[in-house]
Order: sequence, then C-alpha cells, then structure tokens
Amino acid sequence: MKKGICFLFVALFSQIVFAEIRFVRVMFYDDASESAVIGWDQVSGDNPLLYYDTLRPLDYKFSKSQQISASNHSKGMFNHFVRLENLKPNKAYYFTVKDNQGFSKIFYFYTCPNNPKEKLSFIGGGDSRTRSEVRILANKMVEKLKPHAVLFAGDYTGFDTQNEWLQWFDDWESTTGLDGRITPIVPTRGNHEKTNKVMVDIFDVPCKRIYYSTQFGGSLFNVVVLNSEIWKGGAQTWFLNGELKNHSDFNWQLPMYHRPMRPHVSHKKEMQTQYKNFVPVFEKYKNVRLVLECDSHTCKSTWPILKSKDKLADEGFVRNDDKGIVYIGEGCWGAPPRVADDLKSWTRDAEMNDSFKWMFVSEDKIEVRTVLYSNVEEVDNVSNSNRFSLPNNIQIWNPSNGSVVIVKPRKDI
Repeated sequence: MKKGICFLFVALFSQIVFAEIRFVRVMFYDDASESAVIGWDQVSGDNPLLYYDTLRPLDYKFSKSQQISASNHSKGMFNHFVRLENLKPNKAYYFTVKDNQGFSKIFYFYTCPNNPKEKLSFIGGGDSRTRSEVRILANKMVEKLKPHAVLFAGDYTGFDTQNEWLQWFDDWESTTGLDGRITPIVPTRGNHEKTNKVMVDIFDVPCKRIYYSTQFGGSLFNVVVLNSEIWKGGAQTWFLNGELKNHSDFNWQLPMYHRPMRPHVSHKKEMQTQYKNFVPVFEKYKNVRLVLECDSHTCKSTWPILKSKDKLADEGFVRNDDKGIVYIGEGCWGAPPRVADDLKSWTRDAEMNDSFKWMFVSEDKIEVRTVLYSNVEEVDNVSNSNRFSLPNNIQIWNPSNGSVVIVKPRKDI
C-alpha cells in the first residue's frame, strides 16, 4: 500500500514540475488595471494553455484558462504570448502553463489600481547591455522594491544577438521573486535593437512601429512610448499628438524614448529631429512635466525647461520652473558608464554611476529618486503595504541639488 501511495506522489510531482518553460515575463499595454500580456519561452512540450486565477489555487485547480494569442521563433526562443483582458484592477493574478508534459511553476503579478487617488510606484531606466553581473544587481533591486511596473527605455543587449538575448532573459529572472512574483515591464526600442520586429517577437509589442501608450491608475498616469530609431515626424508625431490630446484630462503624462534630446555625454549627437518634432508637442499639454530618456550611459536630471529661440538659450532650451518639463535618465542599467561631461545651464545634476530612477506618482506630485543598486544584497525588501517607504540600507544618489526631484503640476500664469 505504501509503495502505491509513493508512486502516486511521484507521478503527481512529475506532472507538476516537468512542463519546460522559461523566461516568463509580463507586459503592460493599454490599460494596466484591466489587461496584461504574459509571455514565455516554450522549451519543450506541445499544446500549451494558460490557467489563471485571482487566488493561488490548491492542486493547480485554476478557475480560468486561455489559449495562446501569438507565438514565434526568435533569438533562440519559442515565444508564446497570451493577451489577457477584462481583468480586475489592483488584484494579484496567479497563473501557470500546462502542456502535454504537465504544469509549470505558479507565477503571479498585480494589475494596477484604477483610482487616480492611489499612489503608484515605477522604476525607469534602460541600457542593460553588456555587463551581466551589474544588470543582475539592478534586476534584484527591482524585485526588492516591487514597483507597479518597470519603464524600460531600450538597449537590452549589446549587439542584438541570440546568445545575448538568452543571457539577458536569464538575468531578467532576478526580477522575479522566489514566490513567483513578476514585475510587469513597459518596453521601448533602443538603437541596439536592430529592428522593430525583435520588439514584437520578444515582447509582443502591439504596434509594429513600436510606439504606443499605457495607462495607469485610472486617469492618473499615461506613459507614451516613442521610437527614437525611426522617423520622428509624420505618423509618429501625429500619434504622439493624438495620444497626449486623448489623455489631456489625466493628472500626468510621461513620454519615454531611448535617445536623449540633449545628451549629457559630449560625444553623443544632438537629436535635432526629436527636438523639432517631439518637443513642441510635449509642451502643448500641461500634464507633460516629466520625460524619461536613456542611451548615453550616464545619470542626469534637469531643471524644468522649455524650448526657446532666445539668444540666451542653451542648446535650444531655457529653464522655466512654472511651465517647463523635467528630463531624467540617460541609461545606467549595466551598460559601461560614461562621464557626464556635457552639462548645460539648465542641468540640475549629472554624474557617472550605475543607477535607475524610482518614481512615486500621485495626484499632486511626482517624486523622482535615483537608486544606486550596487549594494542590493544589503537592502531590505519592501511589501505591498510599505512600497513607498525607503527600505533599510538603500543608497539614494544625493547630489548638490538634493536627492529628490519633485515634479509639480504646471502653473499657467
């Protein structure tokens, strides 16, 4: 009798653990309170099906299932995606993949609240490129800080090769908690992604030209993802203007793209077509007060600035605290760091370091901190109940103008 029970246990255990999938990721497109895309690499097995529920079920008894929405072979992976809709806001969604070999591990993610009065947390950055050991530290910090989403502004790998992408996803696994918790990503194309197609293949980006928007917190926050690797005028500028107009009633809108308008590293070129096409559209809408950029491998925050033809303008911008836009970022997620040797009169602070931005978004302000993640092993975990409290031992960049950039609503005087 005991042998029979033991055999049954082994058979059940084998069914549960032997579904071979890897590189599980969650993407937010459209409304992050009611939709998400789940992706993974199907290593072996046939006829996969996603099971999901708002409670962690016993014995893999999930209440809902959904078939594959799209799949492709790219970068050494057999990518599968399921596009979930009509989800409930501010809920944990537990899921597993079942194929003809059994079930995968159970993972979960949180949808966002849809109430603009609820504060949200985001991590923003990019350029994880070549130093695997460094980007793993950043990824581990993501897991500890538990933001509502990561806003990743491009340049995942160095040369867009198969081996690099496999290593990148292996490293990205460090953002997933031991309990299976996944932080969703909002992906952007960088100049080291050689084609738009790779972004569709790997992240199931909903627009083939890789520009789109994602909404968070009801009418609190609209993130507009732009593509700095294609023509900035024409269709992309029309899209930008349309998205900002359609969400002009939101508290905040944040454009995100890869190449910085005015790099803070001297050998990087000025992005004149972005300056000409994007900036006037940004400045039309009073709820655009913050922009995320990457590419230069340095760390910067500007004062609020506006486009100007004034002879006193520095590289086409002047400081204007009432109506200006703050530009942050420049990409320090593991790419080789560079000296910030091209400061402007409107630069708030800039420095070479390994870091990413940590943003708290609420109705009346956005707080931006720069996290230095090299000591991640010493940093305490936050939880859902205290995600806006700085954990013990976290290192926040504290330059001469202070450690917190406060972005306030525009004053139209």
